[in-house]
Amino acid sequence: MGRIAIAALCAVLLLAGCSSTPADLEAKAAPIVQTYSENYQEIYRRVSTTAKRCFAGNVGAYASFAVDSELYSELGYGELTLSLINMGTRNYYVSARVDKQPTGSKLTVRSGNTLASERYKTLLLGWAGGDQNCPVI
Repeated sequence: MGRIAIAALCAVLLLAGCSSTPADLEAKAAPIVQTYSENYQEIYRRVSTTAKRCFAGNVGAYASFAVDSELYSELGYGELTLSLINMGTRNYYVSARVDKQPTGSKLTVRSGNTLASERYKTLLLGWAGGDQNCPVI
């Protein structure tokens, strides 16, 4: 009986560290904010296109990365999330928002729930700046 209780406690602690919604990730991860002289739609396109090319797809029999992105032209911003879906459970690792500014755009990136969160932030900032390279895994 003691082993079952310990296993249940470990499962609860592991799940408590996950972000099952973009709002959970936003609440847990401090943002990095960068401004660009380019239009917000161009920055959104760079980040979204490269993220989908580099990350979307299966990583095993029961897991896959998902890149969800949406551009709201009438509202002047775009959003992107990167999550891992593993056996029906979704964990968000990265969120990004590109906002229209009077001159140029503002990119806000958050990343958490992984030891590679700083690397993910650096990747997205690079993509926004024009880099199109995928990370070496």
